[in-house]
Amino acid sequence: MFVSNPKNSEFSGGQSLSPDRENAILRALRRNVNPADCGDLEPRMAAALNRGDLGERLKAIAEALPEGRVILPVLPHGISSEDACPSGQLPQVSLKGVRPARAVPIFSSLSVFEEAVKAGLAAQIATSGESHQQVRPLPVSGRALALAALDSPGRLLLDGRYLLPRPLLNALACADTWVPSWENQHFLTLLTRLFKENLPTATWKIIPQEAAPDRLIVWVDPATPALAQSLNALQKGINSLDNLEAAADLLEVTPVPAAG
Repeated sequence: MFVSNPKNSEFSGGQSLSPDRENAILRALRRNVNPADCGDLEPRMAAALNRGDLGERLKAIAEALPEGRVILPVLPHGISSEDACPSGQLPQVSLKGVRPARAVPIFSSLSVFEEAVKAGLAAQIATSGESHQQVRPLPVSGRALALAALDSPGRLLLDGRYLLPRPLLNALACADTWVPSWENQHFLTLLTRLFKENLPTATWKIIPQEAAPDRLIVWVDPATPALAQSLNALQKGINSLDNLEAAADLLEVTPVPAAG
């Protein structure tokens, strides 16, 4: 298993927002809080989460976010200088097995947020020894938060299960429809060309995963001559694709033995 590196993300030193700019964004997010919001799961998000197929579930989540509300976990902090206010730092968690990739954790309802707090959410998002503090829920617009998180780190993690990648956030920012990597015809055409050049006998498929990047499964014959070199060439070809970040953000490539 290996993971592709997009050219303009934190793997290659992508730019992040300054604390004072993020702080201004968070203050703006607070302005739209609905005082009647009790933190219940919203109907459209509930319908999305009830989809049986993971791919269809992710697409439905993307459709529910523009007009929906999500809950952002925040840690209280002491007063410091206005130029470096820690409240401006969006909370982030590491993606398991994909270091140093990170995502902003969000929650679909107050009850799911509270479960995450009990499971140790504070320790996951804490910086500078803040893990002892109580995590507070901040209801925010899904689209507004996607805009805030687009540059740093460029991903959201919903309910600890659904990774919402950079292309999805880009679509939200542009009020456009998200096309996932496994349905992006231009991206699939480029991958087809790479396979013809490097592993013409292999079969492959992109599938979504829970709390992880999309997975490119490659079925190969273990007896293929120079298999390791061909897989390495395939990896390099994927990494060099200009539209990798726009189409998939991250892509986990997993070779498996082809069925006899």
